[in-house]
Amino acid sequence: MDLATFLAFAIFIIVMTGTPGPGNLTFLAIGASAGYRTAFPVIVASQIGSLPLKLSVAYGLGHVMAGGGPVVLLFKVLSMAYMAYLAWRIISLSVKPKGEVALPSFWEGLLIHPLSPKTWAMNLVAFSTFLAGNGLSIHENALILVAGFTLGGMVFHSLWALLGVSILALIGDGPVMRVVTVLMAVSMLAATVWALAI
Repeated sequence: MDLATFLAFAIFIIVMTGTPGPGNLTFLAIGASAGYRTAFPVIVASQIGSLPLKLSVAYGLGHVMAGGGPVVLLFKVLSMAYMAYLAWRIISLSVKPKGEVALPSFWEGLLIHPLSPKTWAMNLVAFSTFLAGNGLSIHENALILVAGFTLGGMVFHSLWALLGVSILALIGDGPVMRVVTVLMAVSMLAATVWALAI
């Protein structure tokens, strides 16, 4: 991979992992509701959960997903159902009394990226645009894809969670925070719907 392609790939990762999507909005809401220490294990889980997705894109499943059909339809249904469940969990954290709702767990975090249409799309685009046909082996390209998006995910998911912590510190844990949390959950669902539609 030449330097220009590598830099373009790095910029793509920064833009894709740094912009709003179901994952970042989820971590923003967790940070705002429960703090960074609660968000961090879920962030780690999201990266572990995304590993099979990245590898499957690199080793060929990406072509199946790009082709459409019943597998993609099933994926869209599962994505929307899981993101709706996450939105409900996020809203419940702010509406119900503290301690009454369990915080999102490590195990729930494992499914955030495999069921996120944005994650699938950015991995498919990155692989087909920057890695396919670059002269490296499939294993080397898989390693580059995994390392790039894992690093980007850890950095930007953490920054979004810390932004949530800052919002909590700024507006407190009252009615305004509940409105903000509901808006974040609705935005997460809207981002999912938009990603599924394109």
